[in-house]
Amino acid sequence: MTFPRTDPAVIMLVTHIFPDGVERCLLGRQAQWPEGVYSTLAGFVDPGETLERAVIREVKEEAGVDVDEVRYLASQPWPFPSSIMLGFIATAKSTEIFVEQDELEQAHWFSREDLDGFAEWGDDAQGYKLTRKDSISRYLIEYWRQQ
Repeated sequence: MTFPRTDPAVIMLVTHIFPDGVERCLLGRQAQWPEGVYSTLAGFVDPGETLERAVIREVKEEAGVDVDEVRYLASQPWPFPSSIMLGFIATAKSTEIFVEQDELEQAHWFSREDLDGFAEWGDDAQGYKLTRKDSISRYLIEYWRQQ
């Protein structure tokens, strides 16, 4: 009997309550995505690394933001390339974004109100767009929006 290899990847929604009292989430975009699409951050788990540590490392690598209070929320099989996406929510300890553009093109903080103005994936409209409705990224975003 054999078992297929499945590579774990973490995907996370990072939040922070800013001095103005508004909670915002950190979303980023890759250059190859459709224009305006922003998503939660994600990355593969290194061998010997805990899932929580992978969340902390990936957010720091991709956006320069320090996080803690990492908690698991949900998962989604991801067939390309034989992965499972493990979804988390984390709290930002720092808010200054630093993107080197090797993984992300841009990253920004968005409020729930900001997200209300986003178009949908596939829309021809100009401006920001949410990820696909069937993605774990969208699930994490909608979970937070309903809090």
